[in-house]
Formats: sequence, structure tokens, C-alpha cells
Amino acid sequence: MAFDGVWKVFDNDNFEAFLIALGVPETGRKMAMKDNLQMDIKQEGNKFTIVEKSCFCTKTSEWSLNEEFENTLANGSQVKGKFNLTSANRLEGHFKILPDGKEFITIREAQGDTLVQIIKIDGQDTKRFFKKQ
Repeated sequence: MAFDGVWKVFDNDNFEAFLIALGVPETGRKMAMKDNLQMDIKQEGNKFTIVEKSCFCTKTSEWSLNEEFENTLANGSQVKGKFNLTSANRLEGHFKILPDGKEFITIREAQGDTLVQIIKIDGQDTKRFFKKQ
């Protein structure tokens, strides 16, 4: 499974734009920009379990491919959507922020020991880069 493992962020590209789109206040954005987010991803067939550890919180999300689910982002925003596996190493998720319905896309692609996460929101792309630990 290409996604299994512990992944730690090592670089961001335009991440603040995503935080602004979520309405994260400036002090929260500053903390998030310096955060060393770590994701522990486990895949069992179509089921994913992700434990995220950040400066804001530690949270676990469980979901299955192609099934809609609700989740809470680290800033407290509620989202609803689903992930699809578009190739053996690429997940694409389509989500709406609740209750306003603002849409965004999250793409996670495993490239060897690097995981690239792209978030598309408000006409902008944000990239986060993770290294396998």
C-alpha cells in the first residue's frame, strides 16, 4: 500500500492561501505555517485510518474509498466529502466546508518516500510535502 506509514511535513507551497480560505486568524496561520504536521496512514483494503499530530491537536479519521464521510479539520472546520483512488498511489478527494458549502479538492500522491498533498480552493493550489519517517 503506497500510503502506509508515518509522514512528516517538510515543506509548504502557498499553504497560507488555504488557511486564509478557511478563515483561520493570523495567529493561527502563523502557528500552522511553522507546524511539523505528522500523519500516520494505514490502509486496509478500501479503509483508511489517519492519525494527524499537529501543534493544534491529535485527531484520528477513518473512512472508506468512494464513501461520503464527515471530518473535522485541525482548525475546527467541519467538512463533508469522499476520497477516490485514481491510481495505485493517488487519492483525490472532493469536499465541502459545512455549513457554507465552499468546495475544495485534496489530492495526495505517494512518490516513493515523498507524499505530495495538493489542495485546490478558491482558484488557488496549495502544496504540502511530506517525507516518510
